[in-house]
Amino acid sequence: MKKTIQVKIEYPETNSLDRKCKWICPELTAIDGIGELALWELKGLVVTIGFINDEQEKIIGSGVMIAPGVCLTATHVMEETRQKNALVYSFPCENSMRIWSPRDFSASEKVSVEIMPFQKKVPRYMDVGILSLSPFSKFEDHENYMFAPLEVSIPKIGERLWAAGYREIDNDGVPTLAFFCTSGIVTEQYLQGRGTFINGPCIEVAMETRGGMSGGPVYNAEGKVIGVISSSLEGAQGPSYISLIWPALLSTVYAPWPEKLWPKQTAGIQISADKGVKILGSARIDDEGSYKIKFPKQSSESMLAVLETAGIKLPEEDYDFQDFSHENFEKFLEEEGIKYLFVADKEIFDQGLIDKEYTEIIKLFQCFDASMLEGLEDLNIQSVKLLDNGNIGIDALYNIRIAFLRLRITREEYECHKDLISSLNSLQDQEIDEDYICYDHYARPFYRVNFTYNIQSGECQDIRFQSLSLKI
Repeated sequence: MKKTIQVKIEYPETNSLDRKCKWICPELTAIDGIGELALWELKGLVVTIGFINDEQEKIIGSGVMIAPGVCLTATHVMEETRQKNALVYSFPCENSMRIWSPRDFSASEKVSVEIMPFQKKVPRYMDVGILSLSPFSKFEDHENYMFAPLEVSIPKIGERLWAAGYREIDNDGVPTLAFFCTSGIVTEQYLQGRGTFINGPCIEVAMETRGGMSGGPVYNAEGKVIGVISSSLEGAQGPSYISLIWPALLSTVYAPWPEKLWPKQTAGIQISADKGVKILGSARIDDEGSYKIKFPKQSSESMLAVLETAGIKLPEEDYDFQDFSHENFEKFLEEEGIKYLFVADKEIFDQGLIDKEYTEIIKLFQCFDASMLEGLEDLNIQSVKLLDNGNIGIDALYNIRIAFLRLRITREEYECHKDLISSLNSLQDQEIDEDYICYDHYARPFYRVNFTYNIQSGECQDIRFQSLSLKI
C-alpha cells in the first residue's frame, strides 16, 4: 500500500465551504484483530496528526472529523501537538492529501460527571476533547467533506466495538504512513475513571491498537463514534482503553473556518449550526455545577426488535418491553441490589450517600448487612443490545423503595464521635458487642447497572453496578 502523495503548501483562496458535507457511518465487519487499510479508505473521515523531523513525517496521533473545521481527538495527543507545532493530514481519495492547521483545543480538566439522579459529584481529568482546524493547503480533490455522527452511550460488557487510526510502519527501511482498523469486545467499564492517566469515563476493550492510533475514533455497531483511543497494552488482544466522548460534550473552541458557519466563530459538539455536529445524547451543567449526561433513550419497539432478532418468541398483541422486563428482570435486580449494599467497597458506599447534613456521620459506619422492606420501583430500561455471544446486554436504572441497612462502627470510633452519633435520630435499635456498636438505618437506594440476559437459560447474569446513590 506504499504510495507517495505530494501537496503544495498554499493557502486556499476562500474560507467558505466549497463542497458538500456528509455524515457517514462506516460498514463494519465483526472480526477480531487488526488489519491495514488504504489511507483513503474512509475518505478523509479519520485524520492523522504529525510533524516533520529530518525530512520524515513523525506521527503523534489520530483523530476524527465531526463537523466542518472540528475534530475529536485525545487530550494527551494534543499536548505533544502543541510542543511540536504539528499539522493535521487527511486523505479524501487515492491521489490527494489535505493539510490542516490546528487552531484551538478544548478538553475538560475537571468536570463532575453525574450519570444518574443523586450521585455525588466527583472531579475528574479527561483524555478527550475537540480541536478546531483551518485548511493549510489548497484542496485539489473534488471529494465531499466527510464527518462522523456521535453517540453518548455506555458500551456494554460483551459488546463489539471498532477503532481506526494511523501510525508509522517500516517499509524497506523507509518510514511509511499506514492506516489500521481493529475490532474487539468490551471487557470492563470504568465510568469513574481508571488510575491517574485516564480519570474520565472509559472502557476496556480486548483489541489491539498501536502507537499513533491514540485519539482515533471508536465506533459501535451502528457506525457512530462513542469514544477515542486513549492507551493500550502490547499484544494481539491489547487490551485498549477507550475514553468515552461525554466530557467533550460541552467543550467549545475558537473556529474561524469555515466563515459564517459557527456562531461568533465558536464551535462545539452542542453548538447549533446548519452543518454542525450530529449527536445522539446531550449534557448540561446544573445549578450546583454538576455535569449531567442525557443518554439517547431506545424505544420499546426497538428493544423488542432486539429480542426477536435473538430468537425470543413474543406475544403478538399489546406487549411492550416493559412487560418483558417486569417478568424477567425485577426479581434478579432486587436480589442483586440488596446484596450490593453490603458487599460494595466502603468508598463506593460513602460516595453514594446523598448530601444531607448528617452524611458525614453515616460515613463513620460500615454497612455489613441489608434486607428489603419494599421492593423494586421505577425500573427504566435505557437500552438493549444483541451481544457477540448471542445473549442480550441491558442497561437499566432502578431503585428499591425501602432497604433496611445494618451499620456498625468500632467501639474506639464510637467513643471518639459519641456526641455526633447520639444526635442522629435516624439511627435505631443500638446493639453493642465486644468489638462493634451496631444500628439499623433505612435507605432508598438508586442504581445504574449493566447485566446480561442469557437467551438459552432465560436467566439474568453478569451484573455490573455502574453507580449507587443512597437517599437516607
